[in-house]
Amino acid sequence: MERLVKDNLIKHMLSCNIISPNQHGFLKSRSCLTCHLDFFNFVTSSRDRRQLVLVIYFDISKAFDRVDHLLLTNKLNSLGIRDPLLGWLKSFLNNRSQIVKLGSATSKPSPITSGVVQGSVIGPLLFTLYINDICACFTHGKPFIFADDLKVAYTFQRDDLGNFENVVQKELDKMAAWSSLWNLQFNLNKCGWICFGAPSIDLKLTLQSANLTRLRSVVDLGLRYSSDLTFSEQVASQTRKSRMLLGCILRNFHDNEAKLILYKTCVRPLLEYCPFIISSTRTRDKLRMESIQRYFTSKLLGYDCKKDYISRCMILKLDPLWTRRLIINLIFFFKVLHKISFSGNRDIQFAQEGSYDLRNQTSTVTTHSFKSTLRENFFTVMYSKIWNSLPLDVRTCSSVTSFKRSLYRLFHSTDYINKLFTPRTNQALIYYST
Repeated sequence: MERLVKDNLIKHMLSCNIISPNQHGFLKSRSCLTCHLDFFNFVTSSRDRRQLVLVIYFDISKAFDRVDHLLLTNKLNSLGIRDPLLGWLKSFLNNRSQIVKLGSATSKPSPITSGVVQGSVIGPLLFTLYINDICACFTHGKPFIFADDLKVAYTFQRDDLGNFENVVQKELDKMAAWSSLWNLQFNLNKCGWICFGAPSIDLKLTLQSANLTRLRSVVDLGLRYSSDLTFSEQVASQTRKSRMLLGCILRNFHDNEAKLILYKTCVRPLLEYCPFIISSTRTRDKLRMESIQRYFTSKLLGYDCKKDYISRCMILKLDPLWTRRLIINLIFFFKVLHKISFSGNRDIQFAQEGSYDLRNQTSTVTTHSFKSTLRENFFTVMYSKIWNSLPLDVRTCSSVTSFKRSLYRLFHSTDYINKLFTPRTNQALIYYST
């Protein structure tokens, strides 16, 4: 019953554009990856135009537990939800109690008047609707939100710093008023700001009368990055965790097949989180990631094996990590292009039909100009070019399944690898290195 209500309620809310397009949590086709894509596309395009980018990070304390039931039902009513559905949702929330048990003793039941039901199907949607209007606090900043993780990005020029600071402070005051209205509190120790493009800039920003801390690096939805927009800390963290887990597997398991299965299911996923970001990192960071699988293949086949890395991968039926990233990123590109995965930006779209080679032209995508290496290496720019270099029969696949099959056939062709990376680029060097 819950799932039926949730699915139809989401369908209605999305069709009426009630749920904010900036919300990426608990919704079909949206995820941490789509949130990261929209955010970093905004940041890299702004920096490419030589704009400074200020990002403020908010942390709502115990957000799911502080949803006031009365305020929630009032908000649902304001969104057009009426009886009998509203009455059903009220009965779902109300008449709940909690007790504390210590040994054989239990406390008296205490009524629960706030919080969405943990572990329920519809609970995350109710929370999403409760904080849905949080983005309305920002008219100058661009919000990006995943569940209760909110960040707001502003662009500005250095010579307009005084006026800009006043604008941001007014929106922070609106945010404080909003949180007070809806009985939500910020964990001020976890709120802060970071500035891309101006390491020495100093801003005096306050939230609920507390000074916001300047951050040099952040961990945002599982991704660690710094104010210079490098991801070396993220790569170091991923490789460190992977190396520790891989060592545990190699020490405690003796069957090679078991080791291979455990590597694929436990270690490799750690190295493949947010692959479109890893693809934009420096060569040494990519080599650092690849070194984990290089070491694993060497240990698994033994030191007597004199094969190079690519040959070892072929023996074990493993693709090099950089090849897997390329395939995974192209699949993600396909999903965004065909609206299977959500994206709030329009940088990934089909090109206009030309007057020549019409069939080929309709399957290509718009390419984008750039002024900086940062933008050139970002997903939307880099993979637009790679997409247009794909054979026509691959670009015109009608489903994700057929596209995956075509990609795997294509990228297991040495001739195509050589053609795609001639002259050899940094990524090609990773592929060919031993």
